[in-house]
Amino acid sequence: MKKTFLVLIITLFTLAAASLMVVQYVQMKRTVTVSDNLFNISVNNAMDDMIEQLNRLKVEDYIGQQDRYMLLKYKRVEELNDKMQQIVKENYAVFYDTNLVEVGVTMQDSVRLLRGAVVSATDSQAIASYNTLLATRDRLQNGKDFYNQFVSDISEYVVDNIMTSSSFNHELLDSLITDKLMVNGVDIAPYIGIYDRTNNTFLYCNTKGQEQKLRDSPFKYRFHPDGMMSPNEYFIVLQFPLSSLLLKENSTLYFVISFVLVFLILLLFLLSMRTIVKQEKLDEMKTDFISNMTHEIKTPLATISLACEMLQDPSVSTDPSSNGNFIGIINEESRRMRLLVDTILQNAKMSNKNFSMNPQEIDLHKIIEKVIQSFAIKIDSRGGSLTCNLQANPPILWGDELHITNLVYNLIDNAVKYSTDKLDILLETRIEGDKIVLSVADHGIGISKEDQKHIFEKFYRVSTGNVHNVKGFGIGLNYVWQVVKLHNGEIAVDSTVGAGSTFTITLPKEE
Repeated sequence: MKKTFLVLIITLFTLAAASLMVVQYVQMKRTVTVSDNLFNISVNNAMDDMIEQLNRLKVEDYIGQQDRYMLLKYKRVEELNDKMQQIVKENYAVFYDTNLVEVGVTMQDSVRLLRGAVVSATDSQAIASYNTLLATRDRLQNGKDFYNQFVSDISEYVVDNIMTSSSFNHELLDSLITDKLMVNGVDIAPYIGIYDRTNNTFLYCNTKGQEQKLRDSPFKYRFHPDGMMSPNEYFIVLQFPLSSLLLKENSTLYFVISFVLVFLILLLFLLSMRTIVKQEKLDEMKTDFISNMTHEIKTPLATISLACEMLQDPSVSTDPSSNGNFIGIINEESRRMRLLVDTILQNAKMSNKNFSMNPQEIDLHKIIEKVIQSFAIKIDSRGGSLTCNLQANPPILWGDELHITNLVYNLIDNAVKYSTDKLDILLETRIEGDKIVLSVADHGIGISKEDQKHIFEKFYRVSTGNVHNVKGFGIGLNYVWQVVKLHNGEIAVDSTVGAGSTFTITLPKEE
């Protein structure tokens, strides 16, 4: 997959995800706006119906039970007074004839016939009806001071006094508002208040402590008790604790969830692309590995085959020295193949989670000396040198002898292979606290900063194409890295292109 094509796919997917989020946000804002408008319309329709119904009610429907009883009694007294006045008006001659009747201080007092007075049956019946109504009125008044007291209190009663918290039937108001809201599809219980804007006070609030929210609410509705005008401006005020905020919160939640899901999809897409790229790169490295390994195997096989042919040639096989050289060649090439196979097998085993080592106390210097011997001929043949500065004392560490030996071998082998012009290798050991440090330095071709990030990955080789001037198959340093990790150690590389490389291994001395 070409890099430009990969970048194009990622860019297009990112733009699509961003566009989706923009569309989602715009749609959310539009939905909230429409819902706000519908909510406001529903509340206004409900309150219009409620105010209309409220204005049709009588004063006695507004007020509490005790005040309602007093008002009805007052109206009954007024009705009886009207009937008494009507009787007096219809029988004026009798009621104002002082020779026939005796009246109290006012015409609202009792009327009785004087001794010896003679009146018609109709007049007598009128006087009796008057006195009956008078007695009924007196019983309702419960005392002669009732009329004066109640009339003085009732002067503004029908307009302003009924708005006081002690008189107004707030349960009725709450019930009417709730019912009308439900009918119009609003099922959110509001805060309800009666606001006197003239005095900037709340005469009623169904939830204490919400007065300021009610004062700032846009849902204010003027009304006139009993249809009468008043010097004060009264408003029924609603404040919804959630109202459209509920939709906004839900929409915001949905938007956040959508954003997270799109982000996760984008993340999964990027991870998938990264996996595909890594897989493609791994396939390329495996292909290079197979190509290099094939080359590595074919070379010793060809050498062995040629040596065998020479041994079979009668003209050559009679020379003991030649036979010895050919047998040595066969042995060396067989050793190379065996080392190649062992490295591959050991690397495969170490990739297994159930892999286990055989740790024991080992002498690192003895291992180094043994490995150096196997490289002596090769280094001498190239006119190079391998210098040892073994300062670790004692050089004992806890580890697997086979894998530590292979580790040292791979490091020296890399130093030899990647030293083209000047084969000069320095091998050092030292003690740092409770750890042994091993370093292998060369003056070879070096490793770039970019390649240094990947040299410990399996099958990775520094980019040289398929040119086999440097033999290898990309698992040596990965094997070294795995051995170090299995021994709870650390590995570091310091390299400059054209100047050489230094590999530093730090291993614990004890288990």
